Parts: sequence; structure tokens; C-alpha cells
Amino acid sequence: MRIVVGSFQQESNTLVSRKSGREDFDIFRGEEMLSHISVTDYFASMEAEIVPTLYAHAVPGGCLRETDFLAIARDLISCIPSQGIDGIWLYLHGALEVENLGSGELALMRMIRRKVGDDVPIALALDFHANNTAGLMKLVNVIAGYRTVPHRDMEETELRAAKLLVRCIEGHFLPEPQMARANVVAPGDCVLTDEPPLKEIIAEAAALEKTPGMLVCNVFNGQPWVDSPNMGPSMVCIHERDKAAAKAAAERLAKMFFEARHEFKFSVDACEPGEALNKAWAENRRPIFVTDSGDNTTAGSSGDNAFLLKLAQEKGMRGILIGGITDSPAVVQCSNIRQGQSVEFDVGGSIEPSSTKTHIRGELLYKGDVEGWYGENAGPCVVVRSGGIDIVITARSCAFTKPRIFEGLGLDIMTYRFVVIKLGYLYPDLAAVAARAILAFTTGSSTERLQDMGMKRIRRPMFPLDDNFTPVFD
Repeated sequence: MRIVVGSFQQESNTLVSRKSGREDFDIFRGEEMLSHISVTDYFASMEAEIVPTLYAHAVPGGCLRETDFLAIARDLISCIPSQGIDGIWLYLHGALEVENLGSGELALMRMIRRKVGDDVPIALALDFHANNTAGLMKLVNVIAGYRTVPHRDMEETELRAAKLLVRCIEGHFLPEPQMARANVVAPGDCVLTDEPPLKEIIAEAAALEKTPGMLVCNVFNGQPWVDSPNMGPSMVCIHERDKAAAKAAAERLAKMFFEARHEFKFSVDACEPGEALNKAWAENRRPIFVTDSGDNTTAGSSGDNAFLLKLAQEKGMRGILIGGITDSPAVVQCSNIRQGQSVEFDVGGSIEPSSTKTHIRGELLYKGDVEGWYGENAGPCVVVRSGGIDIVITARSCAFTKPRIFEGLGLDIMTYRFVVIKLGYLYPDLAAVAARAILAFTTGSSTERLQDMGMKRIRRPMFPLDDNFTPVFD
């Protein structure tokens, strides 16, 4: 058994003005890529020969430039033998949007099929926020999506896709995934797997998987900050040979999702920015987190909006931490300044024209690199104390998803009145220590108010933009 493995993933946000490029990706090739995926040991245990291609990963960002997408895709495909392979396993995101091409996953699969033909089974591991397309269902045989939000089952999902691929190879069948859409768009921060109604929908998917011959039943919420016809929830079910059974299961889940459309709520206190800061300031417990939801870097926003920092300055708040603000020019200004020396400059608004900037003057506390979302080196970073507020400033868009990232900068989140972070919901490592989380309805490219997105290309009707319509679960 000879299996090709690879990964090419980024979550897009088309509301961001800056386009993503090849420079945003960490790319590992050949044997080096195998340490970045979680299926090598499993395939080895099945005595499969593994053919590595590449692992290309970028944090969420704007639409990917077409030329850069094609360069990475061709690089990956050049490593795939045109014959003599039994299967292909790929770890993608599902919401990669490419300039002029639309769905990056769909474009990639078309390119791969042109090389290997239609008889080689292809399995995909996808994020829960994948924006799936009908065309993708015709080009792959296995799709396995995350089942947890916040995400805790990435490795399990990779392995599930691998096991289903081997099942297809050994069983000599090429299933066709069946998809049904739910005609609903909900902010990802309202759609959590440990909370109703999604908890019940996920449970129903697990029950449907027990149907004889059913390989997998997936629930995807989609990435709502993508202006595309394929944006939104999709249910994808796969049966060994019975497409009608898979389609019925997908429609059952889509119907449940649509009928629960009014029940998706925020699991934490969510309020206007000023109120969010006031509530956090009034708390005596620690740590308290205020999430800057409209500038959520894990949803693809740039992270360059200093609005909450400026608001805290105007309120005279001290002893708080802003973690962090993307501003490469500000970091560069600190390049010749030593720790402990004075600094003065504007911060914010370096990427998005609509982002707020504010003036800071104070002491440089830290200068070095910052750990990234996945443990990688995310580039240069500084920490400045200005007017009693500690401000983390990064050269690249970063996501502060765990206490360890702050600790690497010499910061203890327990010592602050509250911490502002560029997230929506808290990631598991932060949620585990949080005394309280407050979501601030800030504006930006990851706004929680879907009516403010200005979408022009999404399918209609779509709740909550429309209501009182009869859905078609296509």
C-alpha cells in the first residue's frame, strides 16, 4: 500500500484588505514534513509506504494571491507520482479563498485529479469552519472534520481520515460524499460543540454514523467572514456505497441546524466595548479576559486595531495588559532601543485603514521573538509599558491562545486587572484558567454582527439576513 501525504492550509477572511502570500506560509518538504502531521505512525503500522509531499501552513489572513497559491499547489503536486499510488491523504483547512479562483481546496483537488485520475481514493481532514463546495464532493472520497469547538481534536481528525482512507483502499470502493446546506450563517463564537444546540446536532451525527455502511457524518459551521457562494454551514455524510442514505443523513442534520437557528447564543457575557472594559475593571477575580472579537486574529483579522487600548487610555485604566497589537513599523522603531529605555510612537492602524491608532509613551520592557499559535516562532515582538498599561506589539499577526505565550515574554496574566486579547471565544488553555471572559462587540473584519459584513456574493436567502423562507437543503 503506497499513500501520498500532504498539507496545505490557511483560513481566509475576505474582509481583510491585505492579501496573503507565500511569505506568510511555513513550508516543510519531504521527510521534514512528516513531523508536522499525526498519521505517520498509523500508516507505518499498516505497512504502508508513505510518499511525503509538503506541509504548508499559514495563520488565518486575507484572500491568498493566485500566483502564490499556484506556486505552492504545483510544488505539492510535483511530489505526487502520476501512477503506482493507492491513496492520497491531505490535511487542509476548508476555508482557503484564492484570488480569482474561489475555493482553494476545490482548485487544488482539480489539479490533483488531472494528474492521478479518478480511481485513486483521496481523503481530506478538514477544520470545522470549512466552507465546502458541491464540486469538492465529486473530487474526493473521504472527508473528516473536527468535532470540537474550540478545537481539541485535530490529531484525532487527521487519524480518522487516514483510517477511512485505508478502509476504502482495502474494501475496493470509492465513496462519494453527500452534502446538505443549512441556509444559516452564525458567528463561530456562537457555535460551540459543548453548548446547545450544536451539542445535540453533533450527538445526532454520531448516532447516524452507526448506520450500517456509513463511514462518517460531519457537521461544518463554515467560516462566516468569507464573501463567497460556498460560505456557511454544510453537513457532509459518506456511505460506503449508498449515496441516498448518506444524502438523507446530511439533510437530517441540515434540517436540525436550520430549525435551531434562533438558539445559537454566546456562551459568555457579550456586550459593547465600553461596557466590556467597565465590567472587567469591576472584577476582583483573576485572570479576566476581554476578547476583541472584531479584530480576532484566529478568524483572519489583522490584529492592528488599537481601539480597546485607546478606550482604556481614555478611561484612565491602569494595571491591564493588551495582548497584542500587530504593528511592524512600531516594532522596527524599537530595533535600536535597549530594554529599559524610553519609547514614544503611535501604535495601531498599520494594516487596515479603518483600524484605530493611538499614541503611547513609556518604557520598553521586552524585545525579542514571540511564540506563535502552533508553537512556531512568530517573529519579532516588543512589550511597552505606557501609562500603567502593558502593550504587546508584534511584527506579524499573532494569536495569544495560551498563557505560555505571555510567559515567554516575561508576563504573568495573574498580575493584571484584566487582559485584552484578539480572540472571540477563549481557546482551551486560556479557558482552563480564566475566572471570567467578556466578549466585546468591536468592529472589524471579524465582526460578530453579520449584518455589518457587507456580503455581496453569499447565497440567499440566508438567516439572519433573511427569515420566513422555506429552506432547500441542497
